[in-house]
Amino acid sequence: MSEKQEGNDTLEDWREHWEAYARAFAQPIQTDGLLSRFVANPNVTGAYAEAWVRSLTRNMLGHRFRISTGAVIRAGDKRRGLLSVPQCDLIVWDPSEMPAIFESGEFALVPLCAARAIIEIKRKRVTKNSFTRQLNERRQLLANVGPDCPILGVVINDPQPLFDQECKPNWLAERSTMEPPITRLLYGHDTPDTDGIMVFIYFLAQVAGHSRR
Repeated sequence: MSEKQEGNDTLEDWREHWEAYARAFAQPIQTDGLLSRFVANPNVTGAYAEAWVRSLTRNMLGHRFRISTGAVIRAGDKRRGLLSVPQCDLIVWDPSEMPAIFESGEFALVPLCAARAIIEIKRKRVTKNSFTRQLNERRQLLANVGPDCPILGVVINDPQPLFDQECKPNWLAERSTMEPPITRLLYGHDTPDTDGIMVFIYFLAQVAGHSRR
């Protein structure tokens, strides 16, 4: 993880600060492990994880964007087949560009031109290749998605690091591959992954238009 040091802060100060920040940030999602004491259905535990990520995204971006689950729609969807329109776990979109339709609660059908980012969420990864394939399918089905509408995969808990480049504030702008990135938030027994968490936070910050060195 890369961040500018300020004043007389040492590297150790910096590490301890951001590790503590990550622990505090991840505390609500660490309770996800307690759900297994009451319910083991992955559809239920996964729904909690998705709701938490949407809530966090809304806290960061809700002053400017809407945060919904549903689908991104295009003019040619009927010709391509309406059954092929993918469900999206989380859509960051700008209602000032174009309003959604059938918007109710957290659900919305969002015109492509209003979409600003798509996040796919898994409580636990099956395999990185299978999740990457799912994200690539989202990119292919949303053929017009470009740099202004990036896709990120978020895995709540995984034993292995998933992000494939250095964690830096501007990592999204500096990314050289079109392969959709994946990050994890926790590992082991719900231990926060500091870099993985900051990858997610930096992603949202860059979607909001913030650029830092």
